Amino acid sequence: MIVDPASAPSSSEQGQRTLHLSVAGGLTQFGADLDTLDPGAWSSQRHWHSAEDEFIYLLSGTVTWRDDAGMTDLFPGDAVCWRHGQPNGHHLTNRGDVPARWLIVGSRCRGDICTYPDDGRRQINEATTWRIEAADGTVLKSGALPQELLDLRAPWGKPFDGTLHPSVIRAGSIPGETYPSSAPAPFDALGDYLDHALSDAGGLTQFGAFTETLMPGARSSHRHWHAEEDEFLYTLDGVVTLHENDGANPSRATDLPPGTCVCWPAGVPNAHQLENRTSTPVTYFVAGARLPEDDVTYPDIDLHYSRRKGLRTLSHKDGTPYPGWPKETNR
Repeated sequence: MIVDPASAPSSSEQGQRTLHLSVAGGLTQFGADLDTLDPGAWSSQRHWHSAEDEFIYLLSGTVTWRDDAGMTDLFPGDAVCWRHGQPNGHHLTNRGDVPARWLIVGSRCRGDICTYPDDGRRQINEATTWRIEAADGTVLKSGALPQELLDLRAPWGKPFDGTLHPSVIRAGSIPGETYPSSAPAPFDALGDYLDHALSDAGGLTQFGAFTETLMPGARSSHRHWHAEEDEFLYTLDGVVTLHENDGANPSRATDLPPGTCVCWPAGVPNAHQLENRTSTPVTYFVAGARLPEDDVTYPDIDLHYSRRKGLRTLSHKDGTPYPGWPKETNR
């Protein structure tokens, strides 16, 4: 569904304004927000998460990222990755003279503990409640979790194991890769695109966070929907055409200008794809959960994708695998 920013829940605190886009779009496996930070303000107290990966992509303005290693200035197109379980307290400050805007994605897992290393506080999320403890264990605040944080999954993905990955991913530092379509012929002709796997470069495993560029005439995929994984889209440059279900109409086409957000909750049979009908490349940001198991339905073609017990399979709709499948998966 296309998210109307005017209808998205919002919050504001000490120079920071947040549009909760993923909540408006019905996503539950990760949060995806649009943050605006005024000059002189900071995003939060320095913190790190025990069970939830975090990611930001800077859209405009400049901010300074501060972590245990010091301070780093960030510019539009830069991304930052924070792996769950890595004890590196961090926050952002706006030391410029104009507001800064970024997309922030964070997984939502049951039982996360957020630690604030500068004063020793911790926020502990239980099944239905949260509490903030002082360094000595005294409970400072507590309350009920909001509806969107109830019934969360147990943590998934690979926790921090001491292996260090770059935290800051500079704009243009990840070469765009064109992957051959894994779909069998004749379904493998989708056109040219470039994929920048930002979250992979930063070692995140609970969700993928990429920028993708579609060349003129190209399509992102065949129309599809996921049984288990949420998807999120935010358009950056150019106008891309979205094809998705519309009741009895099997494929409605909608042009998406820059700054448009679309959410596809897991399990909703709204098959979708993107197409570049213009004469210039178009670029968008996409995030999707990475769960151990999933099924992907392609309603227009004889294709089904499944991921189960360490194996991924492309098959006919009758369940017969295509030649060369199944294959191992690292999830």
